[in-house]
Amino acid sequence: MIDATPSLRRLIALTALLVLALLASLPSEARADVERPATPAQHYADQLAEEPEGAAVVVDGAVGGPLTPAEMTEGLHTAFGKLDLPYYVVVTPFLEAGSEIAPALHDRLGADGVYAVLEPRGTVLEVQSYGTDADTGAARHVALTDPDLSYSAPATEVAEVLVAALEDPSAAEKLQAERERPWPFRADAFAGLDPSRRDGPESLGFLLGAVGGTVAAVGACWVWRLARRGRLRPAAVVGVGAVIVAAGAVGAPAMWVAAAPTGDHEKPDPQELARMQEPYVISTGRVAHVAEALGDDPLYVDPLVGLPREGLDGAAEEFGDAPVPVYAAVVPLGLEDESGGDHEVLAAALAAVAEREGIYLVAGRVTGDTTRVRAAAYGLGADYSLNFAMREAEAATPADALRQAVAALDEVELTPGGSYTPAFADREPSTPAPRMERYWGEGVAPGFLAFGLGVAPAAIGLVFLLLYALRVRRGGGNIVGDRILRRLAGRETARLRALLARREDALPEALLPQADAALLTAEARPRTLDLLGVVVLARRTLAEAEDPGAAPLEPCGVNPLHPWATERTRIPVGRSGKAKVCERCSALSPEARSARVLRLRAGGTAHAYDAKPNDPWIRHSFGADDPAAMVGELLKEFPNGDAKPPR
Repeated sequence: MIDATPSLRRLIALTALLVLALLASLPSEARADVERPATPAQHYADQLAEEPEGAAVVVDGAVGGPLTPAEMTEGLHTAFGKLDLPYYVVVTPFLEAGSEIAPALHDRLGADGVYAVLEPRGTVLEVQSYGTDADTGAARHVALTDPDLSYSAPATEVAEVLVAALEDPSAAEKLQAERERPWPFRADAFAGLDPSRRDGPESLGFLLGAVGGTVAAVGACWVWRLARRGRLRPAAVVGVGAVIVAAGAVGAPAMWVAAAPTGDHEKPDPQELARMQEPYVISTGRVAHVAEALGDDPLYVDPLVGLPREGLDGAAEEFGDAPVPVYAAVVPLGLEDESGGDHEVLAAALAAVAEREGIYLVAGRVTGDTTRVRAAAYGLGADYSLNFAMREAEAATPADALRQAVAALDEVELTPGGSYTPAFADREPSTPAPRMERYWGEGVAPGFLAFGLGVAPAAIGLVFLLLYALRVRRGGGNIVGDRILRRLAGRETARLRALLARREDALPEALLPQADAALLTAEARPRTLDLLGVVVLARRTLAEAEDPGAAPLEPCGVNPLHPWATERTRIPVGRSGKAKVCERCSALSPEARSARVLRLRAGGTAHAYDAKPNDPWIRHSFGADDPAAMVGELLKEFPNGDAKPPR
């Protein structure tokens, strides 16, 4: 039997050589197609491995915010160094919530400890514990919900809260208990009114404006009621007092608002200030690395870029067709990186740091699947046409987008030796309006108008309505004053005069004295009871004139303004002792009838209409009982029609 082992080995070796030769013969573009970018876990694990074991911090050079990578690294070491545990910390702007790389970092490093992945500002993406009993879940909850941490707090401040929670596992329980307390007892209940905080002047101004508006509305209502009753001096005092209180409610705190410390949000953002001059970013860690790499190769591709890489190996060869030197970088972009996810900012920063004449292109994407390219120039004069030309440089792959950008340079007017200022450098940093302007214009004024003209008057009206309904329920709703009775008396006497004007015999001769008494009393200075008497007497006179043969009409003993009395009851009503009532009142219980007796308001008090049984109106039942005697008593007081003196 033949030994085939040597032959088989030679065949395998020959096959391997053929495969290697085939791969070597492939064009560089084809080899790039099979390359795969490094994963974030692999990329950052390699960097963590270069740090001291158990005290490793890696801050991506592309971080944005007020701290440079070196400052942030130092602050994170200070914060996590307080733990008596090994720590491995990564700060990156290129991961989204839910991107879990902590387990992969642990697998690659094989070291126990606390693994934390943070964004440059405001957020703990991950925190895991391996080989320790640290409660990382509760600690992350504390860091994410701490009311004292703003959304823009740098990673160093977030780390301090996170470490404090890891050191004290009860911090999460304390925070939860604080949030579950009734709101008046929470320490942060009124934190939103702090003038140093965002929207604090507006919120405080609106609250105080609402108080001032309410005081003004209540004072105006009070003044109106006092003036109606002729009490002008008390009305003036109340009006002046309401104005002083309302002005003090919004004016006195204004001094505290003006003197409060300046909040961070009221200061220009350091990143926006950096945009106004070279190198246009606070942190130059990434652009310095890219600029150094571009010295050897005009195309730089970041290992973390997640874009398709087809055609990138040959892309740099086409840069030679451009009218000026071209340098390009294909990089990942994020809203939290040093450029804020803006291609143009990163291109300008790259040009400023590289300091080599040419056009600098940055290709990347922030969202979606489209690769965009923006450009900046160094040592060349360029106008708005550079940015305009780059608007068309968009494609599905970086290679195609760069190819379009290079081709578009033929349409751009470039001046050697000139200067270039990016358009964004001319923008002023955005800061809120002056604090006092926001306090008065956006807080006090809307609050005062909303409550002074809207909410407070509506609430006052609702209170009066509820009081009226309560009075009706208790039987005190049948209260009338001079204003209503004067209007009723004017209407009834007008009807009486109109009847007499139509024809002289419109009234039987027996009713003429009663008509004269009603008209004369109305023209004098009548009391509240006189006005009621005029209404009832005029109505009865008109009713008997329309039906002379009807039985004598008698007013309801409960309320003379009700329909005429038709029923008798065994129980007297009111103080008049009358027992005849209208049909509606007869259906009531004795207690309800007594509670519904008409009350007349005179001055600031109200009393039953029949509180003075010896008055002619009451004694003669408004003319239903011996009208001639009642008329005689009334006319004795003003026989010549003179005004009757007030009683």
